[in-house]
Amino acid sequence: MPRLVIPESPRKEDDGDALRAYNDVTAGNLHESAALNNMGVTLERQGRYEEALAAFSAALLCDNNDVYAWNNRAVILTRLGRPQEAVLACIRALALDRLCIFAWVTYGMVLGRLGKYREAEMALAVAEDLDPQARALYPGNLTMTRA
Repeated sequence: MPRLVIPESPRKEDDGDALRAYNDVTAGNLHESAALNNMGVTLERQGRYEEALAAFSAALLCDNNDVYAWNNRAVILTRLGRPQEAVLACIRALALDRLCIFAWVTYGMVLGRLGKYREAEMALAVAEDLDPQARALYPGNLTMTRA
């Protein structure tokens, strides 16, 4: 059974270096989904949500089957006050990987924001079935970087 590993948030002083590194990588290869996704995570951690959304969208243009980018898109859409769109992104992420704990937790979070508490609890229960520590992610940082 997969185990949950909670991502470590970088220190704020590392964000500028990380963003410069991702800019360098993406400038050399504009079709690198993982680099665009990771750049979006860095932008999200800086509070630059619109730019993060653009990076996740660009990652999905490169690879429409990137579960990380779909989950991250859902997180950002929720933060931007667009939960209906976030639900669709969660559904896509879960269609790609039914065992993605982050996607289940994000889905539960979004459903809760929409007042669909019963459905939210069911989604969080699935995440907890996959890993008992899953609820520790909510309401924390749910964006995922790719190796």
